[in-house]
Amino acid sequence: MRTAMHCSADAPDAQRRALANAANLLGDDTVPLSGLVVVFNGDGVHAVRADSPVADDVRGLLARTPEETNSPEAPTIEVCACSNSLAARDVAEDELVYGVDVVSSGMGELTRRQADGYGYIKVP
Repeated sequence: MRTAMHCSADAPDAQRRALANAANLLGDDTVPLSGLVVVFNGDGVHAVRADSPVADDVRGLLARTPEETNSPEAPTIEVCACSNSLAARDVAEDELVYGVDVVSSGMGELTRRQADGYGYIKVP
């Protein structure tokens, strides 16, 4: 099972809740998760800036290990930022948390993931 989470929230509290939802999903051993992607677009891209109030939460999500995810085969974990949203907000790629992937468009990435069988969850 693979899941795509989508966050466009601009408030750090909402962004933190979105990342906590992702962590909770990874920790739920009743869900046979093989892949998780969290896509940030709109004002949500501020969450993945290296200096954001939730940057450590993003780093923590990207650093999850098989033991922490309760899975003998750790699911792939990806965090993506929309290039259109970054450009519209004058955020350069080198300002992002290390490990965040920049995708051509957030909506395009979510569409591709759903076509590939990912379940979609809007968070928060």
